[in-house]
Amino acid sequence: MLVASRSAVSGPRSDAVDLAHSVDDVDRLRVVLIRVARRIRSRAHGDITPSQLAVLGTVINHQPLTNGQIAEHEHVRPPTSSKIVDALERAGLVERRADPADRRCVQITATAAGHAYADEVRAAGRTWIAEQIDSLDGADISAIEQALPALERLLAADPD
Repeated sequence: MLVASRSAVSGPRSDAVDLAHSVDDVDRLRVVLIRVARRIRSRAHGDITPSQLAVLGTVINHQPLTNGQIAEHEHVRPPTSSKIVDALERAGLVERRADPADRRCVQITATAAGHAYADEVRAAGRTWIAEQIDSLDGADISAIEQALPALERLLAADPD
């Protein structure tokens, strides 16, 4: 269990990390993960926002979805997800269709353009990551390779 303590001295970062006992190290990890994700997202082309990109990904991965289901996946209120879906629909990335089983319900699915856009974003992110990895030495690459399964388990422990 993490002991909520901060180091009294703020200085250069050490390679020694103690995530089980150091709030500072947990903060370092949090900041690194956020900044890496932000830099990957910044490679996206066009005027799509991070929230719109997240919803597009959710729709692609779980379609068809209702607006309420999107709101649940994204941990937002339905009016918020509806506004995001409106913007994605105007951009031609998603479409709304009547549910064949219940015409009162609307299903949201990604269009071919939405799939193509998501593919472009993924490719741009992969390119950025590959370029960054190419700049590292073998020991750093090995450390990232060894950390990857643990990071995947960290995500799996709290699924969306």
